[in-house]
Amino acid sequence: MNLRPTSLPSAAPAPARPPRAGAVAGVLLAVVLGLLAACGGAPPDPVSAVRGAVDKTYAAGTARASFSSATGPPGTPGTPVTGDGVVDLVGGRADTTLAVPLLGGGTRVLLAGGVLYAQVPPTLALLVPGGRPWASVPLDRLSTGAVAASLAQFGGTPTDPLQQIDALHGVVEARAVGPEPIDGTPTTHYAGIVDLLATPAAADPARRPAVDRQVAEIGTNRVPVDVWVDDQGLVRRTVQTVTAPDRPGRPATATTVTVTLSEHGLPVTVTPPPPDQVTDLGAFLPVR
Repeated sequence: MNLRPTSLPSAAPAPARPPRAGAVAGVLLAVVLGLLAACGGAPPDPVSAVRGAVDKTYAAGTARASFSSATGPPGTPGTPVTGDGVVDLVGGRADTTLAVPLLGGGTRVLLAGGVLYAQVPPTLALLVPGGRPWASVPLDRLSTGAVAASLAQFGGTPTDPLQQIDALHGVVEARAVGPEPIDGTPTTHYAGIVDLLATPAAADPARRPAVDRQVAEIGTNRVPVDVWVDDQGLVRRTVQTVTAPDRPGRPATATTVTVTLSEHGLPVTVTPPPPDQVTDLGAFLPVR
């Protein structure tokens, strides 16, 4: 009798196990991380982007700066002051040349140790006591209302590019406006608000009185600011406008200051003039 091999019925496939929740979460996390890596990561929020750019700009230490200031009644072009030079952001020093309309040609201005040193133009030589070639004044005295008003009538307010960049530490609000080139360099434009009471100057007992005076003059501690940040994460330009309302004996004024930075990290040395070549004008300035 022939015995044929009997085919055994094949076993039914085991039912598939549902994936564990942990495994699913792991897969989703891997996908999300992969997408973020492919996209270069999520962009920072605008406030963090601006603050990060300020920190990176200070880490670079120095830069070439060009700047302009215009002061006058709100809604008018104002009296212009322009300048350019180099700045040491960390050391608080600058070596610049200003062009003030009523003074004619360029005037060299140094900033060092909280003091402004200005070469005396020939047109003012007879007005400076002592006949020395340089005049100096502490920067905090320049923020008083009486001095600011006198300088505005004389031909423009002095521009301190260090102060404008330092104030960006106090950015508390920002929004991205969009890409805009600065002198051919791609940048992102941000519009924001600086809280003057959140700046390093406000935290410095030596500089806080000047901040308080400015807040009192303009009636607010919140100042609008525009900032342009390049692809390297460095500040390339900032524009701030401050408006002081009408006060008894003084009309309303608006001051717009623009500072443009380039060549971050270049070597900068600023040396104040010898004391015997300087007349200290601080004692002669009016106070409020």
